[in-house]
Amino acid sequence: MNRSIALLGVALVLLGIAFIASPEALNGAETVTPLLEIGIFVLPVGLTTVLWGASSPDPRLTTVRGVFGNPDEALLSRMLEGTPRSIDVRYLPNPREPVNCRHCYTLIPWNVAECPRCARRRDCRACGKSLYFVTGAVRCLPCVRDETFCNCPKVKRGVALGARGHP
Repeated sequence: MNRSIALLGVALVLLGIAFIASPEALNGAETVTPLLEIGIFVLPVGLTTVLWGASSPDPRLTTVRGVFGNPDEALLSRMLEGTPRSIDVRYLPNPREPVNCRHCYTLIPWNVAECPRCARRRDCRACGKSLYFVTGAVRCLPCVRDETFCNCPKVKRGVALGARGHP
């Protein structure tokens, strides 16, 4: 909650109420005066400003997630932001995991170069080029190394696949 905007809205609401009540206080009778008309138009503007101030963040206290005045949220995000995340080796992809064929989604073992269903070549996980069965192992042909030890230049997956003409 941005208190400065909300307090400005409260002041406008009070000013609108004062303008609406002014003809009876000044004249002793309920008559339509310019002050009454101004009060009728100022009152919705004041209510809108109060709602705007209540829903906008206070840059001194809040973050985007703590929009309604939670100072603990800013402290929490600063504390979490400072600690670097460590990569857990257990969750990295294993080079001997089976992969799915891009075309027919059949599961292909790590040591097979072609899809058993559609007979298309499997792509290298490192560089995106086709794999071949060379000297008793599945290897990336440009560097003639196993898929795990491929040292070809890293190409974006969409560029490598689009260059060969596959959809």
